[in-house]
Amino acid sequence: MSKKRLIIPAVFLLSIFLVLHGNASYASAEEKDNKIYTGVFIDEVNVSGMTKEEAAIAVDNLVQSLQQKNLVITVGKNEAKTTLKEVGYTYDLDDSIEQAFALGRSGNLIKRYKEIKDIEQEPKVFSLNYHLDDTKLEEFVAKEAAAFNVKPVNATVARKNNQFVYTDHKVGSKVNVDKTVELVKNIVFDNWNRMDITLKADMEEDMPKYTRKDVEKINKILGSYSTQYASSAEGRAANLANGARLINNTVIYPEEVFSSYKYLTPFTPENGYYSAGAYSQGKVIDSIGGGACQVTTTLYNAVLYSELQVVERAPHSMTISYTDLSRDAAIAGTYKDFKFMNSLNTPILIEAYTQGRKITFNIWGEETRDTKNRKIKFETVVLGETPPPADVITKDPTKPVTYRRVTQSAHTGYRAELYKVVYENGVEVSRTLINKSSYMAAPRYITIGTKVVEEAPKEDNSSKNDKNKDKKKQTEEQTDNQADKESKNRANPEKQLQADVFWDPDWDKEGYEDE
Repeated sequence: MSKKRLIIPAVFLLSIFLVLHGNASYASAEEKDNKIYTGVFIDEVNVSGMTKEEAAIAVDNLVQSLQQKNLVITVGKNEAKTTLKEVGYTYDLDDSIEQAFALGRSGNLIKRYKEIKDIEQEPKVFSLNYHLDDTKLEEFVAKEAAAFNVKPVNATVARKNNQFVYTDHKVGSKVNVDKTVELVKNIVFDNWNRMDITLKADMEEDMPKYTRKDVEKINKILGSYSTQYASSAEGRAANLANGARLINNTVIYPEEVFSSYKYLTPFTPENGYYSAGAYSQGKVIDSIGGGACQVTTTLYNAVLYSELQVVERAPHSMTISYTDLSRDAAIAGTYKDFKFMNSLNTPILIEAYTQGRKITFNIWGEETRDTKNRKIKFETVVLGETPPPADVITKDPTKPVTYRRVTQSAHTGYRAELYKVVYENGVEVSRTLINKSSYMAAPRYITIGTKVVEEAPKEDNSSKNDKNKDKKKQTEEQTDNQADKESKNRANPEKQLQADVFWDPDWDKEGYEDE
């Protein structure tokens, strides 16, 4: 009995030895081949029988094919399309190949044998660590997919036939970038069939900043101002009407900046302008759009009374007739513009019109000021005057010596300041400097004739000669009186000729400064 018990363990041990010895010989042969055992996968790549280098190439080929798959995000009927490679789809091998190669090669013979037998029955799969570049993916969604956002539209308002006409706001829709990025990641990392990816963007409503309720608060005139142009030529009068038309019913929302140049230009016939007087190098010329500065000047004063924030304002180079010193706002080329910002918390509406040779600007909005006990006015303070230089005489050989014409009246120069004065219950409570303005002096330009006219044969008619002399003397006196009157008018801005503007020749590169 005891002998039989000794024989069984001995046979068992011998069997194991033979198995292990045979398997060790097999393993030794495999190690010499330096190949991965059969039944090993990295991701979906069967790396059985491959060297480590061959396995690395095979895995990289798989990932490259995945990188070429399309990623399509739909926004309504629109599509934003890219590839996974463009959004940074890549992988980390880590030690997957080393683990695959080490399978059946580490540990004692029993462990090795077991691992080899196991993968013969059920393949061993080593996973890869995949990544997406968050920055690239977010940029694609935000730039390409969100390009199809439907922008919201603010409510607006206009004045027609002395009534307010409202336009309702419109709700937009926009791509929720963060949630859409997460949708892409969920598919790529958790539920991907390795085919092209198409998904709908996560959308959300985009409410406009200003609704009809906001624009309905526009119900009071915050500031108003008018200027006259009774003596203007038809072309200039038409330009003023056109300027009012281009600006009329402009709605400006809080913190938006209004630019006169943006609304009034281009100064072309196609944009409704006519030729009107302007100056270049001290000479009267015809310029398309003459009169635009009276438009901006009138608007400037309406803005002052509305107490909105002036962003940019420049005086004329010479004084003008339709408003006081320091209350003008010139527009010229691209270097002189009148800009202001809606510094209120609610939208405003600019109403502009011409009637009876008068241009008017009304700025409508929500009145929050104390209009009962608080009043404002603007005062011009003249700091100094500069008399005009000596007359500039031009001789015209085609005109007779009796010819004498003032082609441009003299201009007195001024330095002036504008102050805003606030009264509460009739008592001045503040005085604020609004601007400082300088206006250049310019000479009177006179053209005289130099052509000598041959005298007719003398007639014994002393009474006729006396009449001719009296007539000539009267004409000269009228010319001198008119010139003196024009010179004196320059000292009073309210009576200045509207076309009188000094022009620096260097400004020709920018365009004419309007009167």
